[in-house]
Amino acid sequence: MPSLMPCLLVLAGSLCLLAAPALAQSQQEMNREAEQQFEAADRELNRVYKAAETKLDAEGKAKLRAAQRAWIAFRDAEAARVADGEGRGGSIFPMIYAGTRKRLTDERIKQLRE
Repeated sequence: MPSLMPCLLVLAGSLCLLAAPALAQSQQEMNREAEQQFEAADRELNRVYKAAETKLDAEGKAKLRAAQRAWIAFRDAEAARVADGEGRGGSIFPMIYAGTRKRLTDERIKQLRE
């Protein structure tokens, strides 16, 4: 009875070759994907923010709005600082910037849900 091992190795190698293009991404594609992930997190943040707002009176809403505006300024400035430190002038800058904004947005979502 012939061994199946050579056939399995050929099959596994073929599958790896077919999958390789799907795994390879250009920096531009990774930048776009990171931005899309941030945009999805930002949509969720807006949904959670609106839900939190409904539980507040007028004074509470005004304070939440002021805090949120300050937090957005912080998020964007902090993301720029991180991206500058890791990718100044490089094609990776947008990916780091978007990734940091997503991470901070995810953290803010948790804060607003508490």
